[in-house]
Amino acid sequence: MTVFRRIASNSSWWLAEKLGLMALSLGANIVVVRALGPAGYGELSYLLALVGLVAPLGQLGVSGLVARALLEKPADEAAVLRAAMLIRLVGSAVALLAGLAYWAFVEQQTASRWVLLVLLAAQFASVLQVVEFWFQVRYRATALVPWRAGVLLLGAAAKIAVAVTTQDPRLVALAFALETLLLGVAYSIALRRAAGFRLHLGPSPEWVRWFVRRAPWLFASGMAEVVYLRIDVVLLARLRGVEEAGIYAVASRLSEVWYMVPVVLMASVFPALWERRPDPVAYRRSLQTSLDLLAGMAFALAIVIQLVGAPLLTTLFGSQYARSVPVLEIHIWAGVFIFMRALLSRWLLAEDLLHFSLITHLSGAVMNLALNLLLIPRYGAVGSATATVISYACASWLSLFLFHRTRPMGLMMAKALLIPFRWRAIAGYARRLRTDLLRRAS
Repeated sequence: MTVFRRIASNSSWWLAEKLGLMALSLGANIVVVRALGPAGYGELSYLLALVGLVAPLGQLGVSGLVARALLEKPADEAAVLRAAMLIRLVGSAVALLAGLAYWAFVEQQTASRWVLLVLLAAQFASVLQVVEFWFQVRYRATALVPWRAGVLLLGAAAKIAVAVTTQDPRLVALAFALETLLLGVAYSIALRRAAGFRLHLGPSPEWVRWFVRRAPWLFASGMAEVVYLRIDVVLLARLRGVEEAGIYAVASRLSEVWYMVPVVLMASVFPALWERRPDPVAYRRSLQTSLDLLAGMAFALAIVIQLVGAPLLTTLFGSQYARSVPVLEIHIWAGVFIFMRALLSRWLLAEDLLHFSLITHLSGAVMNLALNLLLIPRYGAVGSATATVISYACASWLSLFLFHRTRPMGLMMAKALLIPFRWRAIAGYARRLRTDLLRRAS
């Protein structure tokens, strides 16, 4: 098998898994949402959002560095994975302590307290997720995807069964915790079968120091990112009640299910763009046309939702979520900036501008927190959706104009936002992309 065919085959497995997971997650979510109702689904979303807020503490910024470390020193793969797991284990303990503090001093719903602790404790199994990067860099998707897909299928079935039979959001949350535990087991078994060695938490001081020196930027960026991505449901539940949080969560779930599309697309296309970097004119043109495509896709999706969002949402989730329709019609416009962010994130990494990733995420976090506190008391879920769109625009676009190094990308994004008046750019991009792919295949 040629290198190209090996990479293509490996990528197709990851892509197929992501598409299957999107369909599976949406299908399971529909059943769970309908079974729990707005209040029950709001309580579930609140619990999961709390766990999501402390998730970066469990990762401590190392996840984004594991693949690079494995590529730099393939002979040290076991030591790299041990060090990453050890750091994430410490991070999971910190996350649990943060959850305990919230449980003791903030959370007033005593019935939900123990569920939150179980969800946080289950995150210790997520330390094994670092082995996914080993499968990525070794092009061994076929050795991991079936195991993970099997667990996710089992987890979806468990969530559906518990939701339908009990209508208890706390028990459904336990199904999420069980899925996390089983995923850890699946990662461990898949690695042992594929690599022939078992992981343990033995000392790897050299690699621990390597991660500690490089992780702070990514850790801080991850903390800022998760605030502006997850704080809305938590604030809605605290300020307006879990039912209002459920109304918002249903709309945001249907809006955010599409966010994986630009990520997968840019993962496939960016290598071709990178090859044009020695030619600044061609490189800039390729970046612009990529942004045009991403913005065009997001605009098309948003317009379709304006036309069919109401019947689509009530058909999928039931008439009890009719109040989610205006939330969806606003929230879907955040996708315009999230789609373009998929290219921005790779551009910042390629240009070694990681500190700007932190700055942009931090601006979005501050904006989202302030606007949610201002708008939620008066406008509820609609106000939170408005805050989301504005904060995403700030984090993924407007903040780029503050600095000389990122201003050119901000200007290209501004041009991409005019894509409804520049539709011929999409046709030109499609032709160039086809030529690039054919050239790489040959």
